[in-house]
Order: sequence, then C-alpha cells, then structure tokens
Amino acid sequence: MKKIMLICNAGMTTGMLAKKIEKASDNSLEVKAYSEAEYKDHLNDVSLVLIGPQIRFLKPQIEASVNVPVEPISPMKYGIMDGEGVYEDIKKLIGE
Repeated sequence: MKKIMLICNAGMTTGMLAKKIEKASDNSLEVKAYSEAEYKDHLNDVSLVLIGPQIRFLKPQIEASVNVPVEPISPMKYGIMDGEGVYEDIKKLIGE
C-alpha cells in the first residue's frame, strides 16, 4: 500500500481531505495529514508528499528535507475538499 503524506499548517482541514482521498482510492492508499512542524517524524515509506495551498511557499524547504516528490494540492480541489479529484492527481504523480 502506498503512503501519501499531506502537510499543512495545523493538519485539521487536511485530515478531513486525507480521509476523503483514502475513500476515493477504495483504501488502496494510506493518506495521513501532518502539520509542517511534525511531518519530519513521519516520513517512513512515504511515496509522495502533498502540501496544502496555504504553505506552498515552503515547497523548496520541504523538498530539501525529503527524498520523494513534493507537490502542492490544487487550491480549488483543496477548497471544496475534492478527495476524488486529488486522488486522480495522485495517480498521475505516482504513475498508476
């Protein structure tokens, strides 16, 4: 099972989005949300890191601390909590 990490300011809203993405993937993905203060403690076996629109300015800093692709979540999909849409983006990013 591929592990996807979502990073945002506090992890609250992104936690809801993570559950919707897991559901859209029929639980074929493990999706967890973390705050930018804690994500470094949870990087084991992560295949992809997605960052919330509100912290996309941290992308270079986050990329420097991980060895997997880092991409911002579409602000529109994030805003409407479109788990299905973000799941489609993930499939393109991890080649499924």
